[in-house]
Amino acid sequence: MTRTYRNWTMAALVLVGLALVAVAAAPALAAGCCPTMGPKAGADGPTTAPADDAKVVNARCPIMGTKLDRDKVPASLTRTFGGQKVGFCCGGCPGKWDKLSDEQKAAKLKAAM
Repeated sequence: MTRTYRNWTMAALVLVGLALVAVAAAPALAAGCCPTMGPKAGADGPTTAPADDAKVVNARCPIMGTKLDRDKVPASLTRTFGGQKVGFCCGGCPGKWDKLSDEQKAAKLKAAM
């Protein structure tokens, strides 16, 4: 093989590898459940965030388990449950929370405290 042919072959293999990574990441992006990827906060539509500026009560996202900075969770990533402000890590989590029963929410919130 000539050196130029090998270089083009390696470049093609790198591009194929990058394409495979993109395809593998697509489900996480579509679900919006990755704290570092996916839709931005509020991308899932209207929220039911509390009007007050109280901090969220949970230390971790009740859906993903990601550690939260209670002072920095935006209102678009919160819900009110049992009179408490619950925070989430990304735009996909509040919608998943909304689909849970009250019993499931209580259990997940307890685990996230």
